[in-house]
Amino acid sequence: MDEHETEVFADALASLGTLSPEAPLGVLDIGSNSVRLVGFSGSARTPLPIYNERAFCRLGEAVAASGRIEGEPYNLAIKTFRRFRAIAQRLGIENLAAFATAAVREAENGAEFVAEVEDILGHDVRVLSGKEEAKFSADGVMSTIPKADGIVADLGGGSLELARIRKNKTVAWATLSLGVLALKQQAGGDLAKMKKIVRQQLTSVDWLSDGADLPLYIVGGTWRSLAKVHMVEQNYPLSVLHQYRVKRAKLASFVRQLSDDTSAIGLQEASSNRREAMPAAAIVLDKLMSKVKPSEVVVSANAVREGMLYSILKKKYRRLDPLLLACGEMSERLCKSADYGHELAKWTSNLFSQSTPGFTSHGELDRLRKAGCLISDLAWANHPNFRAQVVAQTVLTAPFSGIDHKQRVFLAEALAIRHEIDDTVRDFGVLSLSQKDLRLAHGFGLSLRLAHSLSTSLPGLLPHTRLKVKDGKMILAIDNAFRAFDGPILDKRLAAAAKMFGLKPVVEFRKLKPLKPLSAMPRD
Repeated sequence: MDEHETEVFADALASLGTLSPEAPLGVLDIGSNSVRLVGFSGSARTPLPIYNERAFCRLGEAVAASGRIEGEPYNLAIKTFRRFRAIAQRLGIENLAAFATAAVREAENGAEFVAEVEDILGHDVRVLSGKEEAKFSADGVMSTIPKADGIVADLGGGSLELARIRKNKTVAWATLSLGVLALKQQAGGDLAKMKKIVRQQLTSVDWLSDGADLPLYIVGGTWRSLAKVHMVEQNYPLSVLHQYRVKRAKLASFVRQLSDDTSAIGLQEASSNRREAMPAAAIVLDKLMSKVKPSEVVVSANAVREGMLYSILKKKYRRLDPLLLACGEMSERLCKSADYGHELAKWTSNLFSQSTPGFTSHGELDRLRKAGCLISDLAWANHPNFRAQVVAQTVLTAPFSGIDHKQRVFLAEALAIRHEIDDTVRDFGVLSLSQKDLRLAHGFGLSLRLAHSLSTSLPGLLPHTRLKVKDGKMILAIDNAFRAFDGPILDKRLAAAAKMFGLKPVVEFRKLKPLKPLSAMPRD
């Protein structure tokens, strides 16, 4: 949620109208290398995968060999489509968005193939142009990485799609025949020829220099496999590919080594179906980084499939913060009360007013505060001894959008402290917070712990209290009518939270005007 939208997330949603979970949506991606069916639930702004299956049909190899979709790739694809129709029906998916990319649009018998597939599926199949594929890939990145600014590169089996994104818009795009299967076919498997072909084709895209010193967002299964191998090589502490970020200089030597000699790098972490394509994928990435000169490379798990869903949303829903929306939906499923999370977000609105984080901006810190408030109670139904572990692991691995890895660590630290105070030092390696930022996380968590002791994580009481940071003090004000809730535990927990912020704890009792009640996320 940007600075132009209302402070209170629930009120913002209410002003837009209902955004209900829709019937399950399905997306069928007929690619040059693989065919994939993904079923989604939840709202279209934050689609949650409920089923995901792919089959490596390698249609691009058939097209490269004969110009037609035929032989074993054709037979495997047809069998897969029959299976996918049965799965979609079982999942209750009535709205299936099916699309095909480079292999189908370039095949001599592409139209015949599409007609047969449509007959099997009972749904239309849209053959995307290179321009459409690039645009939907860009939409997929922008849907989950708010304020993304740079170059999007989507590497498939038949083509490489490129897009320049800025201010939530795609301002330029291109498609090149540099997919891993197409590139191998053009070069006859010769790595030196592959490098020459890639350099020549990239020269034709004159706007790539616009991405200098900005992130390069990479999309596509083979590149994700490459990133996974790199994470293992680096002993990276978090096994989440989405928003895995690597500085260009750090990635360049790895990519060049992989493009020259795959035996020098262990590929056990990569899918066996991707390993053969890794050298070609590494060559494309190496030459693309040399051409663009990005500040860093960022992996996006979202691409054309999610981009198609994003493209159908009205602009007012696109503007909703995907992290806050996902946390709001999670709170409705897992917390005792979604209303309480919204009350807590308002109650803590002043908490970081005098804080300066080192790991992110103050605006992003405030987003994390709201997100943490919405899901602060998600582990309530677990055994008390494991609540801290459960909530931390959930935050670190949940399919959230709009949050980078260090921000995940901040939230995990905060919500773990909300449930359990101990002296355990969690080692997150390169993602570890500085002592200053760790104190902010713990101060936030202890404030949530204070709120729980005050309200039992149920709505209705926090609006009659205030938590304010002012003049070196953390002040807890309680309405006179609710003085019975005072007790030693509040003094103890207020003191613990205040200490983390370097503040003096103060408890006051006075008449308070109740905070305006917040509606939870509206539903039909």
